[in-house]
Amino acid sequence: MYALLRRFAGAASTPTKKLRCYSSFTPRDVLRDTADEAGTLLTRFAKHIALERYKDKEHVLPPTTVRYADYFPITDGRYFQRSVEKTDASQLPALIILASSYRSNAALPMYVTALNTLDAHAVAQLAKMDTSTVLETLYSFLFLIPNWLKRTDFHQEAVRRLAMEDFHDNKERFLQVCFYMGLQKKQTTSNDFQELLEEQLPKHLPALSELDLALISNAAYKTSTVIKGTAKEAYDTTLANAVLSLKLTSESSALLISFIKAMRLQRVRDERVCQHLQQICLDSAQITQIEPRGLGHIFAFFAEQLWDQEECLSVIVERLMGSLKPGDLRAKDLATFLWSCAQLNCQLSAAQLRQLELAALRKLDHGEYNFYPDNLVDTCLSLYTLGHYSKDLIDAAEELKATQHRQKAQPKVDSRLTVLRSAVAIEHPSLAKLKTEQVFKEFTRAPGYLLKERTDFTKYAEQLGLDAEVEGVDLVCPISGINIPSLRVQTMGGQASVYFVELLTPQQTLRFSKKPTSLIRLKQRLLESLGQKVVLLHSGNMATSAKELQKLLQPAVERIQDTEVVQGLNN
Repeated sequence: MYALLRRFAGAASTPTKKLRCYSSFTPRDVLRDTADEAGTLLTRFAKHIALERYKDKEHVLPPTTVRYADYFPITDGRYFQRSVEKTDASQLPALIILASSYRSNAALPMYVTALNTLDAHAVAQLAKMDTSTVLETLYSFLFLIPNWLKRTDFHQEAVRRLAMEDFHDNKERFLQVCFYMGLQKKQTTSNDFQELLEEQLPKHLPALSELDLALISNAAYKTSTVIKGTAKEAYDTTLANAVLSLKLTSESSALLISFIKAMRLQRVRDERVCQHLQQICLDSAQITQIEPRGLGHIFAFFAEQLWDQEECLSVIVERLMGSLKPGDLRAKDLATFLWSCAQLNCQLSAAQLRQLELAALRKLDHGEYNFYPDNLVDTCLSLYTLGHYSKDLIDAAEELKATQHRQKAQPKVDSRLTVLRSAVAIEHPSLAKLKTEQVFKEFTRAPGYLLKERTDFTKYAEQLGLDAEVEGVDLVCPISGINIPSLRVQTMGGQASVYFVELLTPQQTLRFSKKPTSLIRLKQRLLESLGQKVVLLHSGNMATSAKELQKLLQPAVERIQDTEVVQGLNN
């Protein structure tokens, strides 16, 4: 009866704020998701910033005056909206906390109404809030909906405002702002977080604890925020020192992985860290403290550092091969694992490659690639580089990419797919949609941007051009999609021949075996499949004449001939 009277009373009055056309949440969201699904690391960081709030001397809030009975239970959505709109901005955090008690007994539509109304009013009152109230309101929403905070309009507006403030003298507030900004994933519309870190992080670095640094590093990684400028060196050094000084336990392993992910994002190269991580991987007691996904990040770190220490890699591969059951490694993790294996030239057996293919096919059946075609393309290309051709996966990648091509431009994925198509056209021409002559054009000139920082190519081309036995030297990219320049050297005389010379830089050479990285190995394999002669040279150790090139080619020619003999016997 009272609810009906309130409804009629509401119809006669004009509300101070119109109902929003677009809400942050719908009943379907609440049905399909739960706030209890927040990750353990998020929960740990949330508890940490809760403590930081109490350490902040400037964080002072007025006494709570709102009462649960004045708002809940909700019997009329419009009456609840009017009640919330009368609430002072300083009391909003307390009201949001009260909503957590209402949740357990609330009807689904009314709970959704409460969320959207509180979110809308918080946005409307943002201009009236001081910094303490903004941070407290964010924390209250985090307490109420830990997995959904980033979806609220208030979160987006609040972090945009906080990014503009100065926290040089307040580490506690700086940490809180970093945490909330780190929930936004990729910063596609603004560089606010990057500017905040580059300007204010150097002041706080010396005073950061391990957990503080992990919180900031995790936020930077999640948002793909690369710290540049004057702050970069100090931040990179701090990350490396944190890895070296951290005592590994089951609780601290997540912090270690946060540092490793941040170092990967920052492209930090540090041999000390590689040696330290190698010791962890070779210690059977320590490696068990690291979860499979975390170990995958360590493996990828080794791959990016070109650290191919055989014993260490064998341990990692064996452990990750035992983690292929659903739940341990996501589609993204499997793609990263395969790329690392290909980059570091891990020698996987045919049974292991088939096992990895089956794991990818299971994920394909479960729809894990539907919104992430890049993971499937990367998986196919890495498997192919390792010598395993999977027609089912490649066909699925083509189909999936074709359906999403118009929705989102993905130049890197398109480039990798082009490499994959070229490889199939060369080694499996009967199964390819493209003809070999479409993907192999030996006279295609290397574009200028590829040679901009490769003066060794131009100098070596000039040097070889002076040899009396060399008819011509061209800088080319002969295989479609593989944008790595080669020298096409044509000799004269009775033994006239054409060679493709690959000059390896230190960034293209594995640390211990001195073998080339995955894409160059694939390029060499494809050229040799076409009957071409390929010479691999390190940039600082070049052959000075056509005769030297001929001598270097002899082992490769013998290898190709042996392969042909074996194939002939098998046939």
